[in-house]
Amino acid sequence: MKPTQQIADAIRKVTAAVQESLDGGRRSRMVDAYDLVEVLLAVADELDPEFPPAKAKTRKPRRGR
Repeated sequence: MKPTQQIADAIRKVTAAVQESLDGGRRSRMVDAYDLVEVLLAVADELDPEFPPAKAKTRKPRRGR
């Protein structure tokens, strides 16, 4: 995938999530600087996640007790 396609896909994904929040009434339609920062950070995280995806942890059952 080209870098430009990756950027476009990240922007689309974040935009869809914000639109869903707006439509569901979970986010105000009034945008402020904090909203812009949140959206830009979400795009950055899509392009270069800070942490790798979490793997499901499985535990062995304890014996005794």
